[in-house]
Amino acid sequence: MARDGSQPNERGKAGRSTAPRLPGTLYVVGTPIGHPDDITLRALAILGHVTIVASEDPRITQALLAHHGITATVTSYGPFNRHEKIPLLLHRLTQGQDIALVSDHGTPIIYDPGNLLVTAAHHAGIPVKAIPGPSTLTAATAISGFSGDAIVFEGRLPSTNQQLARYLSHLRKEKKTLVFYVAPRALRGLLKTLARTLPTRQTVIVMDLTTDKETLRRGRPDELLDQIGRVAMDSAVTVVIEGYRAGSHRKTMSEKTLPATHLHGDG
Repeated sequence: MARDGSQPNERGKAGRSTAPRLPGTLYVVGTPIGHPDDITLRALAILGHVTIVASEDPRITQALLAHHGITATVTSYGPFNRHEKIPLLLHRLTQGQDIALVSDHGTPIIYDPGNLLVTAAHHAGIPVKAIPGPSTLTAATAISGFSGDAIVFEGRLPSTNQQLARYLSHLRKEKKTLVFYVAPRALRGLLKTLARTLPTRQTVIVMDLTTDKETLRRGRPDELLDQIGRVAMDSAVTVVIEGYRAGSHRKTMSEKTLPATHLHGDG
């Protein structure tokens, strides 16, 4: 798939003509959210043949490639150097080299800085192709037990308690399932605010999906506060909240005695 960036020249006595150079392709490649074997065969083939792998976290990407016996040139593309890397990567693409864009975990663009590179590639007339893979957003929703027909996703919640309370208050009558990515240090604060703003809403906390530390807990926010204990700072935390249903307040209050669910996955 990686090309050498040139086409054979047509040589003749009457003159010379050079075929236009075809651009490379930017592949947006989904990678595992935890277990390294949760990757498609097509993704492995792409990663093994592109000229460059642009990675949010090269250390994580190198470990994944090594696990699958792939040798590749990996360069960093993250929130702190993306503006300087975009023109360099675009130049490689215009020279006919194929590039794979990956995030540290899951599907690029979903809560990572890859969208600027993809937008720049579109503007430059460079083909962009998706190589689908896992996403914590869909995986957590799938095992929450709540509807996935319509979802409100927020990857970056407000940082202050007041802003967070105001944001959640606007969602009191939201019928769609709510999905949040949450920093481990912010989880208890979120649950405390939920206990005030959405106190009866069934909530699921999923941590470290597809790893041997995978944990799922389900209950009301106040129940979960008593259940979560200490959360490791390197945990990947996703919170899924059931959408509003008319009459659900009375039903949920009658279910107060139901225990929170606590499941462990085997990775």
